Formats: sequence, structure tokens, C-alpha cells
Amino acid sequence: MTVLDPAATAIRLFDSERDLHFFPIRHHSPACALHLREALRAIRPATVLIEGPVDFEPLITELLAPGVVPPVAMVALPDGAKKGRGGTTYYPICRHSPEFIAIREASELGATVRFIDLPSRHAAMLSDRRHRPDQPLLPMREVMFDRGAYVDAMCARTGFRDGFALWDGLFEARARGTDWRGFFASVGAYCSALRAASDPDELQTDGTLPREAMMRACIQDAIAARTGPIAVVTGGFHTPALIDAQAESVRPAGAAARSNAWLIRYDFRALDRLNGYGAGLPLPGFYERVWQRLIGDGGETGDSLTEDILVGFRAHLIESEPALAFSFPTLRSMVETARRLAELRGLSEPGRTELFDALQSSAIKEEIEVGAHPLLAAFTTYLQGDRLGDLPPGSRLPPLIERARAEARSFGLSLEDAVAKTRELDIYRKSRHGQTSRFLHAMRLVAPPFAERLKGPDRVHGFRADMLMETWTYAWSPAVEAALIERAADGETVRDVAATILIRRLGDLEREGQCNNAAAAFNLLSIAFDAGIGSAADTLVAAVSTAVGADTNLLRLTNALVMGQALDSRAKAMQSDGTVKAFADLLPPLLDRLARRIAELLPDLAAVNADTVGEAIACLAALAEAMADPDPPFPARPLRDALQGLMAAQLDPQLTGAVIALAALIGLVDEAEAGRRLSAALAGAFERPGDAIRTLSGVMALAPQLFVNDSSVITAIDNLFGAVDDQGFLDLLPQLRMAFAELSPQETDKVAAIVAAAHGAGEDDIALLQQVPDARVLTDHLALSERLRGQWQADGLAAWLGPAP
Repeated sequence: MTVLDPAATAIRLFDSERDLHFFPIRHHSPACALHLREALRAIRPATVLIEGPVDFEPLITELLAPGVVPPVAMVALPDGAKKGRGGTTYYPICRHSPEFIAIREASELGATVRFIDLPSRHAAMLSDRRHRPDQPLLPMREVMFDRGAYVDAMCARTGFRDGFALWDGLFEARARGTDWRGFFASVGAYCSALRAASDPDELQTDGTLPREAMMRACIQDAIAARTGPIAVVTGGFHTPALIDAQAESVRPAGAAARSNAWLIRYDFRALDRLNGYGAGLPLPGFYERVWQRLIGDGGETGDSLTEDILVGFRAHLIESEPALAFSFPTLRSMVETARRLAELRGLSEPGRTELFDALQSSAIKEEIEVGAHPLLAAFTTYLQGDRLGDLPPGSRLPPLIERARAEARSFGLSLEDAVAKTRELDIYRKSRHGQTSRFLHAMRLVAPPFAERLKGPDRVHGFRADMLMETWTYAWSPAVEAALIERAADGETVRDVAATILIRRLGDLEREGQCNNAAAAFNLLSIAFDAGIGSAADTLVAAVSTAVGADTNLLRLTNALVMGQALDSRAKAMQSDGTVKAFADLLPPLLDRLARRIAELLPDLAAVNADTVGEAIACLAALAEAMADPDPPFPARPLRDALQGLMAAQLDPQLTGAVIALAALIGLVDEAEAGRRLSAALAGAFERPGDAIRTLSGVMALAPQLFVNDSSVITAIDNLFGAVDDQGFLDLLPQLRMAFAELSPQETDKVAAIVAAAHGAGEDDIALLQQVPDARVLTDHLALSERLRGQWQADGLAAWLGPAP
């Protein structure tokens, strides 16, 4: 493969006749940034053209405002229905981004700055086939620097292990040089070779060619309006397509700039190539340290960068991960190894690759898979960095963002970096913790990337409603700010926006034909309660009441009752909060109506058959959970009356067992009466053993203790099995296994002891039963017994067999 001559490339890059200078860069490269700074100071351009979406141009002034601390990002929000992180376009900037240096130097020189790429929301900017839906959209893409035929060939020739190490060795190692022309000529030659090895069809489909058409048109506009030298700063891959371009009369369709862009904070974790970011170099925290050294802003102590990094890493381990910390002699060995590796590889000083190699050879003695050792993982995280940029007060941001940040800080939540943190909240006994919980719940609605609840009361099922503590993990990140920007039109406070979201979801239920879904409506009400949204309560309660009156699905209604009961319980435990009390006062009439609606529909269970009995039993199980409260927040009498009526009705056998169990659980009948009813039901199904097992299964689903505690029920089941032959027993065995699956091991042992005693078996016999084979093995053994019986009878040995079964 031919490598272009850097000297020839330099002639093309710096056109003195047209006073037009092209600077091919790699995004976020400290070497490119430093050489670009020197080049711009030398040529003093009147216009600086930068590869960046044209609709981001109004943000240039904000980017240069005092108090802006990179990393930051220019973002463009989706205009249509596509929302979320995957639909937002990000253009990140850090202190060592060549684009940031170009903007800053142009400002100091009084030059005009223009962005020349397509608008951020143009179809060609969104067409990268490698983009994942859960990742941000990025107009800067540099995967061609990482792999491909040319990169592989260069790595094989030079001995570098991959495209990142190759770039570092060829270009980052030359950052301290003074020949900016020679540096960019080499970068240009390298990028021309990358371009020559690329697939032309892919350049069309991934949006590269339409973008370059836009850039050429903008360059021609600048030439036509020139007032002095022009500098063009673009990704090196694009430069060959721009140098010798002729004027183009037509820009790509849809190239008119549209501004829906904002400047937000960004962080090194999101900027890392190892986390899926499509441009720049891995571990931006490392290159930030390199940049500080290059510009003399590293707070030098006289030590080398290698020493600073490795000493700092050791101190970090001692403080945060002492089990991984290494000794001082090992540290000295690492520093020396990194220096010698750099000399061996012809580098002026160790780079990122040399640091990792030195760490692995000096501090890790055992054999490992590449990248699998925890010490290497810790070093990767350390060099990645956790810096979160900042914007000055008064930045052009929606009020929602600043109010969300202020409220988070008021609750003691740390927003200084993007590292995930954990917070324990005593939500019932500490008022401030309860307020913090409601803020975090509201943020889950408004900006989901911010917080996740790991533990806490289960507001949907209610069985953990009395849990006192919540555990949260949270982190302020660029995705959080982007989410808040997207919601800014919905309100100026987190709770106002959360209320808007819930009202909108209520509308979605109606559009989806779910406005009569009591469980879905109650779920929205529960979310509103958790988030402390009093402003949406009246509207949501009215919608829930309407849904309760119209819903005919018993499972949804009983699930709603469980949610409502849990909600009432939590509200009573937090009555000290005025907002919660006002919310709680709305619940009793709603729960009253819900209970009466369920009672009204319970008689319909008489029409349930075997195909639909599963849902009916789930309804009764939810009702059992709700009515277990000795003082429920709803009227129990209508429900008890309706269940009394069901007990007298002719029901599906499985439902019969469940109704008997529920009646015993809520005290409608005592356990003795429940046992008698169950024994009678089993006796009535004597001719239909399958129905008897289904009756037992219904009991087991709700109250297996009724079966365990009543010997008459066990006797009835035992008699039932005694009346069926071997094949009949095998046919019933799968159903029986499912029914008994509800029993605990202790309950199973208790039943076994009662049955064994009834048949005169002792403890030794019971011990043998602990090794019961599965159904297939038992079938094989019975078949073998029958064959042996037939053979013995044929041999005249029938008397040995005893009485026939």
C-alpha cells in the first residue's frame, strides 16, 4: 500500500497563493491541539472554519464565556417523537480538543469562526449504521483510525499493537516538536492513506460524502468573502476531499441551519472511546494530564509525567482499594520499566501503552487474560478520569436544569463528578429523607439516567410496604442534562414536569384504549405519591375513580386494591408531611368505591371454567393479600358477603378450593369448617380424581396450611389415591406435584408422617421415601414389575406373588 509523501502533502495543505490553510486533525488529540495553536498564531487567519454542525454556531460565544470549564458538549435535541439519549446529538469539547483551541485562538486573534458541517439533525448526520439506539448520536466518527487494512499494515510494519498505539507513537509522541508544518503534513499523509483504503460505497451510506459536500460549499463561501488568511480545521479523514475541491453550486438538501442547540456539562466517562464514544482517543483523563504538561499547567513538582501518574495511582489505591495497592519498590520498578520501554520503542517519553505494559510486568505476577486483572481495570478507570465540566451561573440553560441541580444539592446529593454514588434513606422516620426520596422518584420520571432505586417499599405489590429504608444510586451526567433540556418545555421545576409527564401518560392510556384499566390508573397515582406530586393528584384521582367504575376485569381491580392499600399504609406513616397528608385524604373514597366494585363483580366467577381459572385464582390471591389487614382502609362487609355467596355456588373445582381457602384466611369460616368443606368437596369428586387434585391445587395456591393442619383432608386424599390403579396414579402425578409444590419442606414432611402412620409405616420407611424417583423412573419400574409378574405366572410361580392387586 502506497504511503503519500508528507512533503508533497504539505504543499497541498498550505496554499500560499490562495492563503488557504488546511489542518487535518484527530479529535481530542493533545498533539494536534498544541501544533494547531502554534500554527494559528503564526498565520493569524482572518477566518477559521471548523468541522462542526452549522446549527451549533450560536453556541460559540457561550463556549468562550468566563467560567466555562470543559469538558462540555453542544447538544441538539430531536424535534419529533424520538426522545431520549439515543435521539440527542452530542458534540463534546474538552480542553485538549483541537476545535476548542481553534475557537479560543480565533477569538484572541479577532478572527471570524464558522462551523461548516451539516446541521446536527440532518439525515446524513444521523445515518451511521454503527450507531446503537442507547448511545448518543455523534457527528464526529473516527473508527477508520482504529482498524482497517492500512492500519493493520502499519501496525505490522512498526510493531505497534493496535491503531491507538500506532497513533500515539507516530503523532502524540511528536507533541513537543516545533515544526507544525511537518507535523500536519505527516498527519495529512497518514489520513490520505486511510482515505485511499476506504470503501467508497460506505462513505456514501454513512453520510461522509454529503457532509463533505457541505464543507466544500462553506469553504467556497469563505473564499468568496475573504478578508485575509483562511484556516480550515477538520477531521483528517475529510481533508483530502476538501483540498482540491472545485466550487459547488448546490449544497446538500436540508443544509439550512436550524437551532435547537444547548451547551451542557460533559464528563470524561462519556468521552472515552472505551465506553462507545466514536471519536478521539481512549482514557481522556490521561490525555488531559498530557495536555496540562504540554502547556505548562500541570503543577509540576519536578517529576516526570510517568512518575506523577504512577505515584498518584498508588495513592489512589491506598485510599480507595487498599487490597490492590503495590509497594514502593514495585512503583520504582514500574517507572523504570516504562522509561526503558519508551526507549526501546523509539519514543521520547512513555505513553499510555508503556504505562500499562509497565504496570502489568512489574505489579502482576500471575498469568492473566488481557485486561482481566482487577489492577488493570482499576488503572483503566483511574486514567479514564471522572471530571465533570461546569458552566457559569447565568448560562443559557432552561431554568429546569439549574433548579434541579439546586434542589439536588439542597438534599446533600453530590454533583461534582459523574461517578455513581449510593444513598440510604430512612423514609418514614426522617422527614428530610422522605423529601429526598420524593425528589429522586420525581427525577426518575423527568431524567431517568440520574437515579435508580435498588431497595425500598414495593408500591405495586404492597408486601414490602412497611420497609423503612430505601437504597438509591445516582450520578449527574451529560445524559441527565440532556434529558432535562428535553423536558424544559414542560415546566420549570422537577415536580411540575413530573406532574405533566403523568398527566400525559394518563392521556396515553386513553389513546391506547386503556382508560378503563383500574390497575394502570392506580399505578400512575402511586407514582405521583412517591414523587410527591400534589399538583397532579386531583386529576389522577378523578381518572382512577372513572376507571374503577368502568373496569370489568377483576384481576386488574384486585391488583389496584393491593396498590391502594399499600399506598394508604405508606401515607399514614408519613402524615407529618403536609403534601402527603393532602394526598392521603383523597384515598378513602377511592378505595371504598374500588372495594364495592370488586364485590359487585365477584359473583361472575361462577362462570369461570378450567381455561380461565388461573386468572380467577390470581384475583382471589390479591384479595386475600388486601383483606389480611385486620383494619383495612376499605369496607370489608360487601366483599365478605360476595364471598359467602360464592361458597354456595357451583364452581370450577380449582376455584372451589381457592374460595374455601380465602374464606378461612379472612375468618369467614374457621379452619375446622374449611377442612370439612374441603373434605366434602374431595369426596364429591371421588369418581373424578383429577377434579379432586384441582380442588387441592386451588387450596394450595392460597392457604396450603389448611391441607397440612387438617388430618381429615389428608385422609380424604389418601383414600382417593387408594382407589385408583397404578396407571391412574401416574396420570395424576404431574398435577399432584404442582399442587404440593406450594408446600415447604417442613410441611411436606408433616404430611408424609401422617400418611405413613395411617398405613403403619415407621420412621425407617419414611426415610426410604426421601429418595422418591421422578415420574419417568417410577413408570419404568412399574412396567418392569408387570413384566416380571407375567413371566412368573407363565412359569407357574403365581403363588409367590401373593394376592393380586
